[in-house]
Amino acid sequence: MSPKLKSVLIIAGVTVVLLLLPVRDKRPMQELPPQETLRCMVPSGIHKELVLKYAEDQNLAMEVQLGQASMDSLKAQVIDLAVVPDTLTIPEGTMASKHFLQNTVWVVRDNETEALRRINHWMTEVSSTRLYRKMEKGKLDRLDVISRYDNLIKKHAAAIGWDWRLVAAVIYNESQFHNEASSHKGAQGLMQILSSKYTYEEVSDPDRNLEIGTRYLRRLQKMYSRTAADDTECLKFTLAAYNVGEGKVQRCLDEAREKGLDASRWASVSTMLPEGHHTKKYVENVLDTYRDYSRLFPVK
Repeated sequence: MSPKLKSVLIIAGVTVVLLLLPVRDKRPMQELPPQETLRCMVPSGIHKELVLKYAEDQNLAMEVQLGQASMDSLKAQVIDLAVVPDTLTIPEGTMASKHFLQNTVWVVRDNETEALRRINHWMTEVSSTRLYRKMEKGKLDRLDVISRYDNLIKKHAAAIGWDWRLVAAVIYNESQFHNEASSHKGAQGLMQILSSKYTYEEVSDPDRNLEIGTRYLRRLQKMYSRTAADDTECLKFTLAAYNVGEGKVQRCLDEAREKGLDASRWASVSTMLPEGHHTKKYVENVLDTYRDYSRLFPVK
């Protein structure tokens, strides 16, 4: 075979091979839009597993954190789903699911009606499974964390001799653990300290805010320990004064005494407040939250 013919055959062979190879699209690959990751806050590990199971069944991307969910964070779209005890008040702007495992509900924003429908449907199906019934009959699992500020709360609660879960209950009802929370009266931070009495730097610092708030609780507690019937009544007076001010509580005490009522008990003194006054509900809410924390987080 002549060298020229051999060269032609090689070129022809290479051409055939190239023609048989799959054609690669030189255009850039079109990427699929990234799936939105939903954010969820749950009280314990078992609830985290359930939420992740829901996300898997619904083909959703879900980021789950442990802690006590803030309804403000939910409404502000910081989180998209909250698992909370069914005893907690569900505020306007949110909706709760049917009751689920261990006396909890799943809460979403009130414009997520379709999401809530899917959640309730999924809960109905899961509730009939053997695994769910096994979890339901098991021991109540403890709360892993209450908030990101747990260590600070424990430090300042110990300084005044309080159960840290009780201080956490006060904080939840003051700010729902939202450090940037503020009121129309100028109260700021976790424990809603009046900024007129302290610098902005002080009230915006979680550590300093908790120090100021817990010291005030201790001062109020000492004050009412002289008039309250017992420690439980003293706590109620302390919480009431923290909410509405010691001056207002003192006026109620004076009026109760004038009317011949038992001024050593909050149930009597609170009747001096207008019907439906927010302080009455505040005291109840803090104590209810404390009971929830004591149940879900039994270890001090």
